[in-house]
Amino acid sequence: MWAFFLFQQLILYFMTQIATSAVVPKLNLSMPTLLAPTKTPTTITEYIPYFIQQAPFRKKAGGQLGLSDNAVRNYQSFYHHFSSFQSDYATGILAFEDLDRQVVERFTQWLLEEKQFSQNYAGRLLGTLKTLCLDAKKNEVQTHPYVQHISGFTQLQNTRIINILTFSDLHAVENVPLEKKHLETTRNWIILGFWLGQRVSDLLTLSQHNLRDAPNGGIYVDIEQKKTGKKVTVGVIDPIAVSILRDNFPKKLTPQRFNLYLKRVLKEAQLNQMVKGFKFNPKTQRKEVGVFPKHCVISSHDLRRSFATNFFGKISTPVLMNMTGHSKESTFMTYIGRDPNRDSYADTFMEGVMQIAR
Repeated sequence: MWAFFLFQQLILYFMTQIATSAVVPKLNLSMPTLLAPTKTPTTITEYIPYFIQQAPFRKKAGGQLGLSDNAVRNYQSFYHHFSSFQSDYATGILAFEDLDRQVVERFTQWLLEEKQFSQNYAGRLLGTLKTLCLDAKKNEVQTHPYVQHISGFTQLQNTRIINILTFSDLHAVENVPLEKKHLETTRNWIILGFWLGQRVSDLLTLSQHNLRDAPNGGIYVDIEQKKTGKKVTVGVIDPIAVSILRDNFPKKLTPQRFNLYLKRVLKEAQLNQMVKGFKFNPKTQRKEVGVFPKHCVISSHDLRRSFATNFFGKISTPVLMNMTGHSKESTFMTYIGRDPNRDSYADTFMEGVMQIAR
């Protein structure tokens, strides 16, 4: 009897231990698959969405990870244009291995003649095609041997038309009476753009968090440029610009509205001198060259070029390049339409003449 009771107690003890014991789950230490492997597309129009999908993981030229929103929009625009070209001229869906000389030259001709794009824009689209080809080749997609000869192009420097705001234009903008609030806001952004020399994407996203007091009474404006990722600091000492930054920081505007309102402010300021430039034609949906009042041809980007041009020769070129974010002096000179070699040759010649005269 005692043996049976002991046996029951042992059974009860072991059952209790099993019921109350913590069961440790078996750990799965394998790495999860972040991106399911998919077959790499071989046609251009299928490859572009695949390329854009990988945008957050792509390295930019400066070594940063992730393409900018603007870069993604450029690839989306290319997709639209190449799809249209494919519909117009191709007998089917074009693959990378179909990009022989004849197809590439036909695409170039279509951009310039059918679409009537500017040489600069058409050249950028060809550069985008080359980038896609090189990326496809890295992914072991079969490409045509001719893709190595694809390259972008730009408009000849002597055919470029550059218009800027001068200091007298700025004074006219500062002093013109404006009744509407949104035009007053636009005027303040124009003044800041004139003194900061930044792309509109960087200018219009500024806030008071970007500002620091400088010891000379001016203001430091710290900017991380979206296009290049460069960090620059621009010093502002002009009293009107300083007052706007400190006491009347303008409200946000979209780039589209800023460009629209900018032309209205310049018109109110009577910037009516006739200049050669590009003006958008709503009928053709293209910019066309001609002679127009200055307020019609100035755009938001011309503020950056005005900064670089107005201070060139007065402020050290490396200082200006540091503020605009240009890496090469040759690029900076092309940007403002100057040829440094011509000036240096002329200077050398004049020095030689002066030596002879002595």
